[in-house]
Amino acid sequence: MHPRDLFLFTGESFLPVTICLQWGENQLNTKQPDIWHHGLVAREWGEFATDGGEESLCFKKIIETYGEPALDLGCGSGRLLLPYVQAGLDVDGCDYSQDMLTQCQERASRGGLSLRLYAQPMHELDLPRRYRTIIACGVIGLGGERQLTRKALRRCYEHLRPGGVFAFDFAPRWNDPPAWLSRLPENRHTLPEEWEASGERQLLADGCELELVARTVAVDPLEETQTRQMRARLWRNGELIEEQIHTQRYEEYGKNELVLLLERAGFGDIQIRGGYNDEPATPDHTDLVFIARK
Repeated sequence: MHPRDLFLFTGESFLPVTICLQWGENQLNTKQPDIWHHGLVAREWGEFATDGGEESLCFKKIIETYGEPALDLGCGSGRLLLPYVQAGLDVDGCDYSQDMLTQCQERASRGGLSLRLYAQPMHELDLPRRYRTIIACGVIGLGGERQLTRKALRRCYEHLRPGGVFAFDFAPRWNDPPAWLSRLPENRHTLPEEWEASGERQLLADGCELELVARTVAVDPLEETQTRQMRARLWRNGELIEEQIHTQRYEEYGKNELVLLLERAGFGDIQIRGGYNDEPATPDHTDLVFIARK
């Protein structure tokens, strides 16, 4: 465990541990995931993505079933983590995006919650605790680098106690017609898409307005990756005051490939559920939930 990675709330104030240069040097020397959860995009998550939805109930049940302590890997702005901690569960949070963690920290501070948060990429996970349950909601496949995902699964295995479980969801592309059709030559050769001239604006707490527009930049069916961009614009009194463009890459997986990756990482007793309601997985499900035991 490296002290630089810990960010702790006391419930009254945020106590950051200094992030030394070594972490930044590692980022320069090692391929890192491409995600767009930074800057204004992270702010949108912090202010508007506060409802955990049915996936929150699903992963909460998994934690209650398989035990604490638990880790919310890719906790982001705390959409799942904060309700869990508020309910008295012993759950830590970890995310690659410092901006998302800042949003989580601010929300926790307003609610008087004490958290253990870590700023680390999944493939470099190095935490002081070992867990009975690790969950990752909407995380597997983000970043666009299969080798990093393989490393991340192994790190998760190493951070579990004997008999512990790693649970995550994944949205296969077979029931997503635009994503599926984008692989065809006549569609992918027209990329990148043009930016829409404008998008819907959302009113932020400080009175500014935030506008987000996304586009597909590239699709590679051979490597099974997709690259998209998010343009974020900040408006005040009708005047554009800031614009950011963030890029995110996705890896596409099938069910059997994910099972093989889990087995390669050391996991066994792999369960696959359809959706978030404990149903047997079928081709008609738009989301799959994997539960793998150490």
